[in-house]
Amino acid sequence: MKIYIDSGCDIHYSSFYIKGLEQIFGSKNLYFKNKPFSDFKFNNHFFAFIIKDNLINRRIIIDYADSSLIDSKALTWSDFYCKINIDENIQYNTTKLVSIGPSFGIKIYSPSKTLFLAILNFIKSRKRIDNIKRFFSNYKAQLYRPKINDYYPNYEQDNYIFFAGSLWKKEIKTNKYRANFIKACLTKRINFEGGFAPRTKNDIKGFEDLTMKSRETMESFMRKTKKSIIAFNTPAVLDCHGWKLAEFLCFGKAIISTDLSRQLPSELVDKKHIILTNGTQEDIEEKIETLITDKKLRSILKENSRKYFEQELSPDKVIEKIRTLHNNVYKK
Repeated sequence: MKIYIDSGCDIHYSSFYIKGLEQIFGSKNLYFKNKPFSDFKFNNHFFAFIIKDNLINRRIIIDYADSSLIDSKALTWSDFYCKINIDENIQYNTTKLVSIGPSFGIKIYSPSKTLFLAILNFIKSRKRIDNIKRFFSNYKAQLYRPKINDYYPNYEQDNYIFFAGSLWKKEIKTNKYRANFIKACLTKRINFEGGFAPRTKNDIKGFEDLTMKSRETMESFMRKTKKSIIAFNTPAVLDCHGWKLAEFLCFGKAIISTDLSRQLPSELVDKKHIILTNGTQEDIEEKIETLITDKKLRSILKENSRKYFEQELSPDKVIEKIRTLHNNVYKK
């Protein structure tokens, strides 16, 4: 069995799934190809690969876009269309659709291999790459992401909460919920660090008192998130599952979350995997107090959030689901 990967893929966003392909099929069976994917342009918000199993070529799309819409060209090309942000209120009218849940970028290559593959895959795919700078920047970004094992749960510091989030121009509700969480933390007798990440143009007013002086480095974000006894999640751009949700589950955090707007491969249950809030400052304060005082509940949430990631979202589990579909549907 061989796996053909689109040489023009966005390596930053696709790295999570390439890791899964390596784990399930073995690195030696993965090949970056251009010709089978020649109809796709670079920066198309999905990852394409082919499972070549004897005479069967099974075409797979993993759509990691924030939007709940489907790419019609990719859908026509694919045998399975796996998507993160499926809206249950939309009639997609296809039997190809598979819910896979959120992911995040990870480091999968050494500096030397990153450079080698960036150059090689650019040469293979150059006719499909309009934004050359972005293509190479994505390889560089992959290099500075944590490895998947760096997310393994670590010690937490009692009475410490860390949160860092972005402000979005169009996502007013997201900004409000995040502001309410920050304010709720500031009213508690806890050691709180964080706030909104500063925007380069400082073009969203009204959150100055809740904004950090500088952005957190990835190393600092990882260290402080591991120490934090609570993580806060809310749907982000276009009501999508953000990277943070998958990261917090991978960290094995006790998560306070507003309602999730997109489908998941299985439900995140209130008081089992996460704690749901209506997003008001008062309700968030109540949920924070509950998790500070109820260590047993916090422990349950931590254990179950990590288990959820391992069973539903980890790179190998996502690819294993796809392989099982391939075996069950097309090898009867």
